[in-house]
Formats: sequence, C-alpha cells, structure tokens
Amino acid sequence: MRPALLLGLLGVAGLLTACTPSAPPAASASAAPAPAATAIDWRHGDVDDAFAEARESGKPVLLYWGAVWCPPCNRLKATLFKDRDFIALTTQFIPVYLDGDEAGAQAWGEQFGVRGYPTLIVLDPQRREITRLAGGNDSAELTRALRLASTRRAAVADVLQTALTTPDRLQPDDWRVLGDYGWEVDANRLAGERAPAVLLGQLAAAAPDAALQRRFALLALATAAPAKDAPPPGSAERAQIATLLDAVLAAPAEVRANRDLLGYQGPALIQRASATPDAAAQAGTRLLAALDAADAAQGDPADARLSAAITELALYRQQHPDTPVPDALQQKARQRVAAADKAATTDHERQATISTAAYLLRQSGDDAAAEKLLLAELDRSTSAYYYMPELAELAEARGDRQGALGWLRKAYDGAQGPATRVQWGVLYVEGLVRLTPADSAAIEQATTAVIADLDAQPAGYHQRTRQRFERLGASLQSWSKAHQGADTLQRLQARMQGACAKAASAGESGAACERWLQG
Repeated sequence: MRPALLLGLLGVAGLLTACTPSAPPAASASAAPAPAATAIDWRHGDVDDAFAEARESGKPVLLYWGAVWCPPCNRLKATLFKDRDFIALTTQFIPVYLDGDEAGAQAWGEQFGVRGYPTLIVLDPQRREITRLAGGNDSAELTRALRLASTRRAAVADVLQTALTTPDRLQPDDWRVLGDYGWEVDANRLAGERAPAVLLGQLAAAAPDAALQRRFALLALATAAPAKDAPPPGSAERAQIATLLDAVLAAPAEVRANRDLLGYQGPALIQRASATPDAAAQAGTRLLAALDAADAAQGDPADARLSAAITELALYRQQHPDTPVPDALQQKARQRVAAADKAATTDHERQATISTAAYLLRQSGDDAAAEKLLLAELDRSTSAYYYMPELAELAEARGDRQGALGWLRKAYDGAQGPATRVQWGVLYVEGLVRLTPADSAAIEQATTAVIADLDAQPAGYHQRTRQRFERLGASLQSWSKAHQGADTLQRLQARMQGACAKAASAGESGAACERWLQG
C-alpha cells in the first residue's frame, strides 16, 4: 500500500527580531565536554511534560509522530535515528517520540495538524511551530534542516507571512526554512484557507535564489495536479514546465533536494511538459539519469534503487498504456527486489523495504512474485498484519473473494494498537461491503467490533481514527442505499452513542461522532 490558520502577524519590530535566527548560548570555557550520546534521549508520549521542560531549558521541542508498522517511519529508525550527527543534534532539542497508538496520540496529532506518518515537527516552548519535515531517505539533508531549525525562534507561519508581504525583510535562513518545509505532505497546514498551489507560486516569484524558485515552482505544480479529465496544457504552459524540469535535472544539488518529489511526480510532470511521445521519452531518459546520479552520490542505497525502478515503470506505462511491460524491465524489477531483500537485514530495514519491493513487482506485472515475497515476510516480520491487506488485494485481483476477505479478517485480528486496529478494522468492513454486500449480518458484526475498539480508547475520536470512521460511514451509507440497510445503520449508530458520550466526557466534541451515520 502506497501519505492551520496562519498565526497573527507580528508588529514590524517584532517581526524583524523573530525572523532573525538567535545564536545558541555559548558554552562555558571551563566546562568539561559531555560524553557523546549514543542514542536519542526520547521522551515517550509525554508531550505536556516535554513542553514544561522546554520552557525551563529554553530548548525547542522536536516531535516525532509515527507508527510501528509504517515503512517510512522504519526507514528513519534504520538510518536517521542511528546517525551519530543526528543523535548529537537532538541534544539541542527536547525530543518527543509519539507513536500513533499511544494514549492520546491521535488527539495530539490533530492538535498539531499532522496528516501522515512519519512527520517531524520543531516547536518553540510556547508551542509555536518553527518547521515541520516529512520523513525522507536523505539523512544528511534532514540533519541539515533540523540543525538550522535548532537555532531559530521564529514561527514558520510568521516567516511565511513576511515572505508574501515584505520578502526583502527575510534573511537567507528564513528562505531555507520555507524551502525545507514538508509541503509535499502538509501544505494545507501552513497555507490555511489559501490554495497551496497559489501560495507556492507566490513563493516561487518572491524567492531570491534560483534553486529555491524552482523548488517552490515544482511544489506548486505537484500540489495542483490536474484532474484526469482535465484538458491538456497549452503550448506556453508545456514550455514553462519543460524549462523548469530541464533546469532542475541539470543541477545535481536540486535533484537531491527534490529527490522524492521527482521520483513520484516526475512522470506526470513530463507528460504535462511534452507535446510529442518522442519529447516525453527524451525527458524521461533525462529524469532517470538524474535520479541515478543522485542515488549514486549517496552510495546507491537499495531502497533508492527500488524507487528509481518504480519511476521507470511509471514512465513506461505512461508512454505505452496498452502494452505489457517488456521482459527487460521485469527482469530489472526482480533484480532490484532481490538486492533490496538481501540488503535489508534488521527488522526496521525490512519493514521499510518489503512493501515497496512488492509494489515494484506488481507494477512490473509480476503479481506471483509479489505474493511470494509478502508470504515469506509474514514469518519474519514483527508487524505481519501490515502485509495482509496487500495479500488481500492480490487475492481479489485474481477473483478470489473469500481469500481476500480471509486476509483482511486476519489482518484485523492481528493488528496491534488502538488506532491501528481501527484502521485495519475499517479495511475489513470495506472489504465486506465491496465483496459480499448481501451479507448484512457480517457487515454489522464487523462494524460493531470496530466501534468496540473505538469505545476502548479514551479520547480516541481524533485524527486518523476519526478520518477512518468518516470514510467508513460514507461507505456504509452508500451500501445502505443500494442494499436496504437502513435498519442496520440505525442499530450501528445507536451502538456508536456510547463511544461518542465517552469522547464528549474526555473533553472532545462529540457532535461529529454522533452524526457519524446521519449523512
């Protein structure tokens, strides 16, 4: 399976002060050097205590939000969180490790506007956001961005507002913070009521550095991806996108800074930039060469090789929509998967790698190899339930409905943690609705079990859990209209009242919960 309103504008004098990084306090000349840390001193789940400590020490808070099963989270654990430079850097923060299944974690995720796992947020002791970063594979770049954030006290919302109104007041580091921000996953948090693509376009026009201008322009295009039925771009727009891509791909540092964006969005951008199939093929060749060079500069990590192969397959399918994947590309996919499988030796490395490897095999048309890989991983993984929905997809694709439902049920039964159980439970109910819509008893029984999981969580109706219930509610309402399920929905809504009452007693608004199945 392949993830706020702006703060008030400061006065002019305050804004100038806030947007200038303050230097950290000088160390005493006579103080003995502290021994180097060998692991991050995480505060686990104690967010309020962490901010109290931050107010006492003056240090910012570094909040990590993730999940045990999440592949990109495990990539961070296998790389960044073991990096000596990063571990040393975390001593300049109060680091908080917040697993999405910990008590109250979803409420904190909602308060800080976190959309997906993993996310790293830097906040000052007064809980103003300094920056947020999406997890990536480049430990050196993440460490650089967080080292910059560790010296700052300006809220990123204030920096953004200045960039849009009086950009000449900003310092180079202010622009770097805006460029490092995790726009790819959390653009709406900082954009507020404004369209992210428009805002990013304004930043592209105002940025003083050509590389940053191109970074913001790429982000604007990625966040404004046209609908499938949208008309093709005109010649002027195509030329503008092509010029942008050519400039970025010709600059190795910019390819590295935009590696994930180019890997995932590059094929779609090339399609929008190309007037002919030959032009698209040539641009695709340049994209793959740039990605290969960027990955080689970092030692060709196996997971990056998987990503590059996925991009290559996306380009091929885009240019040859009705043609089977050629044997040479299938063989490349198998070789990349075998290398990644061999290179991933720790639990974190394997959890970060295997799902991507299976996706690559499926994109190459080799579902049998993908299923074999996933089945073999079930006995090795500490989060085997994570792979079972993928096995269900494979079973459903070949017409095995009962096999698909069996995997979804097994995944739900094996899921660990309250938020995770709700997420996997919703997948199971959605499978029942899709594959056995006439079995209203099974649908009601499974939904009742998911409601019971919610009821067991104090302050549980937040963020990912709330989003999953909202999605489930929409599925059940559509099912009810087609299969006379009004009585079933009425009983389920009645069962939901207890969980809603508990949510309200825990200080949450129970209104959305109570309207769950009422349209």
